[in-house]
Amino acid sequence: MKTTVIVLVSIFLFAFSCEGDKKENNSSMETELSQVIEENVLIAEDFKGKLDELLTLEMAAETSGYPVSEAKKSPNSEIEKKSNKISVSYFWDKTNRTQQIEMMGRKMDVPVNDEVTLSWVENITLDGFKKKYHNLTEAEIEASNQGIDEKTAEMNADGKATQEQTDMAKSLAKNAMKNFSVEEVPNVGEYAVFVNQKFAGVPTRELKVFYKGLSFSLLINLSEDVSFNDKKAIALAQKIINQKLK
Repeated sequence: MKTTVIVLVSIFLFAFSCEGDKKENNSSMETELSQVIEENVLIAEDFKGKLDELLTLEMAAETSGYPVSEAKKSPNSEIEKKSNKISVSYFWDKTNRTQQIEMMGRKMDVPVNDEVTLSWVENITLDGFKKKYHNLTEAEIEASNQGIDEKTAEMNADGKATQEQTDMAKSLAKNAMKNFSVEEVPNVGEYAVFVNQKFAGVPTRELKVFYKGLSFSLLINLSEDVSFNDKKAIALAQKIINQKLK
């Protein structure tokens, strides 16, 4: 199981690496980080382990419309925070909604909690943000598919994964690319987009926001109505910027 998970994660990340040569990417990332620091913008490191100060329980509760006292937070303890520094989530068990997921070819209906999540607070330039979150071209998809095939063949040859594992990983990664789309959102931060993804049969829609060299993601799942969730995400993003980042 552990090997399978590692393979899946590796292939999935590789599938969305559409920036070209690895050395070129590393150089680009270093340049962008230097540019961010030189411009004296917001620094992501300042929020490391403190995302619950950027998105407080009170802010999440106001977004959800549910009582603060009934929320479940993750990570909650200091120990949990040490192992998860990339996100903070608030959940409310207030709905009978379910979601269909697919695992190993089997479809299952699982309960869904109402959720407000902040994640992936990181430094990036506006150009880098737009490159990261854009609708893939046919050429990019073709190049990624070729890369996936080469990577899985390499893993098979090196004995790092079985044919069954890499076949499953390839299928997941290629399907994820097919279901990846981006929609620009006006008047949120300096630039923002909704990113639609579907992985292992589970669709997600996150608001990605760029502001003063900082990017963050918001996942709002409070209703089956997508437009309702979108409005909540936009309002919360603006609140985070106005109350915490200005």
